[in-house]
Amino acid sequence: MSPSTYLLEGENVNPTANGEASTPTPAKKSWIPAGFGGSAKHGATIDIPLYDPKKREKELLSWEEDLKRRERDIIQRENAMNRAGVTIEVKNWPPVFPIIHHDIANEIPTHAQQLQYSAFASWLGIIVCLSWNVFAVLVESIHGEDLCTKP
Repeated sequence: MSPSTYLLEGENVNPTANGEASTPTPAKKSWIPAGFGGSAKHGATIDIPLYDPKKREKELLSWEEDLKRRERDIIQRENAMNRAGVTIEVKNWPPVFPIIHHDIANEIPTHAQQLQYSAFASWLGIIVCLSWNVFAVLVESIHGEDLCTKP
């Protein structure tokens, strides 16, 4: 097939070449909701409000002033606690990533220390068992056979 088969010789394929304007095609509705750039009104995108820079600067300055006031309050509270003799204990457990303070030998009375050690060991044991259970169920659900299917 030659390329001239598709275009007729001498025929103008431009619909507006003879001066007549074709009827405008109706705008297609967008599948995107109007608030997300698919507005049907003038094909407009999201309407972004422009902020007054002076108003924004006032808001930021008041925010900064509030943060400084809060910082002063926290420093005053910390100083009051230090003057009152309140000590903040150093976090020391677990040794890899300390998140809590744990000191049975110094904080628990001598007659209750054995009970506390047993309770703590039981708690650690249940945590280990539950973690192992979650891991085993996860592995089984990934690699196991589906027992619920019918043959």
